[in-house]
Amino acid sequence: MKEMIKINSIGRNSAGQTVEISGWIDTIRDHGGVFFADIRNRSGIIQAVFQFGEREGDFAALARKLRAEFVVSVKGRIALRPEDSVNPKIPTGEVELRVSEFEILNSSKPLPFFPGDRVSEETKLKYRFLDLRSRKMLRNLSAVDRIMRITRDYFSSRDFIEVLTPFLTRSTPEGARDYLVPSRVNPGSFYALPQSPQLFKQILMAGGVERYYQIVRCFRDEDLRADRQPEFTQIDMEMSFCSSEDVMETAGNLVREIFFCFSLEFPIPRIMPYDESVASYGTDKPDLRITLPPLRDVTEIFAGTEFKVFRTICGKGGRIVAFFVEKDFSRAELDGFIETAKKLGAGGLVWMKKTPGELKSPVVKFLSDEEKKGLLNLNPASGTLFITGGENVFGIMGELRRQIAEKFAMLRNGFFPVWVVDAPLFEKGKDGSLQSVHHPFTAAVGDVFADNPLKLKSHSYDLVINGEEIGGGSIRIHRAEVQKKVFEILGMTEKEYSQKFGFLLNALSYGCPPHGGFAFGMERLAAIVLGLDSIRDAIAFPKTQNAICPLTGAPGKVSDRQLKELNLKTIEP
Repeated sequence: MKEMIKINSIGRNSAGQTVEISGWIDTIRDHGGVFFADIRNRSGIIQAVFQFGEREGDFAALARKLRAEFVVSVKGRIALRPEDSVNPKIPTGEVELRVSEFEILNSSKPLPFFPGDRVSEETKLKYRFLDLRSRKMLRNLSAVDRIMRITRDYFSSRDFIEVLTPFLTRSTPEGARDYLVPSRVNPGSFYALPQSPQLFKQILMAGGVERYYQIVRCFRDEDLRADRQPEFTQIDMEMSFCSSEDVMETAGNLVREIFFCFSLEFPIPRIMPYDESVASYGTDKPDLRITLPPLRDVTEIFAGTEFKVFRTICGKGGRIVAFFVEKDFSRAELDGFIETAKKLGAGGLVWMKKTPGELKSPVVKFLSDEEKKGLLNLNPASGTLFITGGENVFGIMGELRRQIAEKFAMLRNGFFPVWVVDAPLFEKGKDGSLQSVHHPFTAAVGDVFADNPLKLKSHSYDLVINGEEIGGGSIRIHRAEVQKKVFEILGMTEKEYSQKFGFLLNALSYGCPPHGGFAFGMERLAAIVLGLDSIRDAIAFPKTQNAICPLTGAPGKVSDRQLKELNLKTIEP
């Protein structure tokens, strides 16, 4: 096989050499008797010069047929460019290829856009093959490839085994809806595409693998946004005979190694309890770049208030939360914040302009001297205090704080990782029933047989970088009787959990060792490393927010014959 020359390896030292290059026509400049074309492929870009002179015949005629994105093979001699035409913006800017012969390998229709142009996402994804030719997308895909190679080298050097797990499995309740696959040979039965390899990697631990990893595709039928796709990639790992600290150290060192290979600094992550994260930042995904002071629970300040709004909130058992911004806002800006808070679910928003010893606000006249003193003592600086109360008030104020910080550039540069640990094991759903905060296979800190389920914490740990959760994990339940009890707390009957999880319970019953694991969202990790706004830019063929592939038209209708083979009928919505 003929070795391909890397364009970016061609420089001053290549002058006089004869080379052959294949690629796309990037740009064309016709100067009459001289024809310039930039030739581009994945390895770089170089200027090619077609000098007609005495070759005005077929050579010139064929050259004048060239258009942008034609695929060509060109051969010629490398020469130094004239001093006044050197292009310092590209590695090959000091030289040019003087073409002696060339071949058009394929032509191109007129383009809907040029690679790298700003176009609508729908258009970009419809012509993804054009977008993939852009330097940005080639860089992104190369970075994802690099992350996978680093990951495999890292785990292999630490005695982990890469094991592939099934894509066609049974449907189990794990949070999101499953993508279902009908079985032709078992009419009326369905496979499910895995939301994660969670159960299989636990069974691998029961099987004595001890250290497993996998770069695996996962599938979840859920509402989409910038950091979600119906199919995505996990860097998945599991370890036997380990503690939470062991898993966190293993996962954290992999991230540090990936950052190092991209010449980025990855500080030692803070460790923050879940309750502190929610109370201080309104979320379990805190963005520690934000320079604003954390949220403050000021309910006690208003315990005996005469201010009717806050008295009503306190009377109903709600919380009153405040945060401070060291900035004086205009009235229009303050009105905008009130509208934002209402959209987030707040009943309203109180603002107070604060200077040392004084509060200014339409509501100050309703406050006692003790209440004003308590608010003044929250922060010694001058600025603006925002206060509201009710249910989910920490989440509302945390999001408002984040939006203000982003709008007014109150963010530090760099990466600020944090381990959020010890999340509750259970929480109440909208219908009052209990549900798992992580998943039902997470081990409890405490005794599930004796303690109040809502007071139980979990052996969980999520890695958050700049407000984005890039992965999470936990120590798992490894005893069948404990796993059954958790299923019962979640409202499952013995028949239900035996039917859905009998194979896991069986594996736990035959000497399964203690174990724990972690899973990264690989595209999320790539997006953070590359500074991307969306994980779609780290995926070769992503879906839109409606889970549609504009390139292929998926999902699409299937024929009546196919439906009949599967014993299915469709119902029009």
